[in-house]
Amino acid sequence: MKDEFLTSQKATNALSKMRSMECTLEELELTKEEIDELIAATGNIKYNELRKTYYITSFNEKNYEIISFASKEAVTEKWLELSDIYFGSTFCQIDTLKYILDLARKEGYTNVHISGDLCAGHPKYKKQDLYLTAKTAQDQADIAIDLFSKYPEFKYYCINGERDLSFEKNDSINPVILVQRKLLEKGIEFHHINENVANLVIMGVVKRLQHGTGKLAYTKSYKIEKEMWQQFENMSDNVIIENRNYNICFVQFGHYHVNCLQRLGGIMITSTSGMILDDKGVLNENTSYPSAKFTEATIKNGKVIKFVTENVMNPKNVIM
Repeated sequence: MKDEFLTSQKATNALSKMRSMECTLEELELTKEEIDELIAATGNIKYNELRKTYYITSFNEKNYEIISFASKEAVTEKWLELSDIYFGSTFCQIDTLKYILDLARKEGYTNVHISGDLCAGHPKYKKQDLYLTAKTAQDQADIAIDLFSKYPEFKYYCINGERDLSFEKNDSINPVILVQRKLLEKGIEFHHINENVANLVIMGVVKRLQHGTGKLAYTKSYKIEKEMWQQFENMSDNVIIENRNYNICFVQFGHYHVNCLQRLGGIMITSTSGMILDDKGVLNENTSYPSAKFTEATIKNGKVIKFVTENVMNPKNVIM
């Protein structure tokens, strides 16, 4: 909407500053009436009830999400990291996922980042028919919809895995698209970023979601450490988004089914073993235990000044 729809000169100036990313909304010291006017004019200013503060959200054509701009004050953000849930398979550990989502709710988490393979895949793909409990895109999506509908306060961000995309290869629809459509109808914020790699801008720094190599490949021979070095050893730790430079500070991998926390240069790299048991529920020393990560980062002026992450699993499912 054009600036002339704003009747307040202060609100007009504020909108101009926000568009040029010169400040956060909180730094503008607007009145309630001016904020209401901005909300009506832009459509992308929202209020976080938990933190009692406003934030700005918008997507661009490169799948970047501008959640907020670099803040002069130290701000702590936290998110739940999930990957490889495999809805619709015998591997999927829904009880563990419920336990983790309940814990996230109790701890006040609101953002859920899912780095691919939300669903188990097409029955004709990689012999998946042997362990599927739901064989159509809709049936697998319905399981996710039913569960996530019980947690409507969360904001979900999900990229593609090769199993989600296996439906598209077989002339069907990506089940993650179906999940997004239904949850949005229910008023639940679910962002499906239709790529294998996506970037979120959180308080002026980039959080990257990545599934494996970012390509349509799946093999246990891939090693996450090797992939990390290949991805980042010759790569700048910044990206330019709409003529503004952002540091890549976090990368969350899916696909590998291993727990990982490493620092590579100035980038914190995490991965979870997902929400699956690789041996159809048989626990042994070769099994990847289902897990997630609870992560908190304190960010000031576009720099991370504190980072804490905790690997979480359901204790009932790891007793051997």
